[in-house]
Amino acid sequence: MKQISVNRTTALIDIDNSRISPTELRELTDEVSRNRLAVLEGALSVENLLSKMIGHFFFKRNNGNDKRLMFDEMVLNSDWCSFAAKRKLLTQIINKENLLQGSKKEEFDKNLQRVISFRNAFAHGKFSSDGKVVWLNYFAGTPQKQELTEKYLEEVESKLQSAWDRCFELAEKMGAIKSIETVNPVSSLRTNS
Repeated sequence: MKQISVNRTTALIDIDNSRISPTELRELTDEVSRNRLAVLEGALSVENLLSKMIGHFFFKRNNGNDKRLMFDEMVLNSDWCSFAAKRKLLTQIINKENLLQGSKKEEFDKNLQRVISFRNAFAHGKFSSDGKVVWLNYFAGTPQKQELTEKYLEEVESKLQSAWDRCFELAEKMGAIKSIETVNPVSSLRTNS
């Protein structure tokens, strides 16, 4: 399969190029792009699990059901059914079916909120660098600036993994596991060190 190659230097919007060679800039940009992609893919894998659980709730058996396919296409995969909307819908299902209670329900929702926050920061944020350190600049209530350290990227990776694991456990509890792929697509994040 062809790998798409695009100009990724736009990933770094503000860089002090007096402190970095063109080769170092390309390597740094590639690393930033790989980490951005890993976060987006990790968030998408969680969102896909939400869609699978919601679809399972409304259509317990798939069996090539035309209405299930239409529901997936017209509702779950539509541009107006955002991750946040799926989170709210799944919360309603969790409450109606009494699938999670107390601190487990709160932690599950917190995990999903974190995934949305990371996804938004990495999708819409801007990256800057002094040639040695990379920062992610994004808006979350107020302007934020986060240094992309090894520790921070490990935290992001861990929280994405935790959210995926909790979603998978809930899907299993709901009986939706048969319709879910068992491959875990949460990717490893790397720093520029």
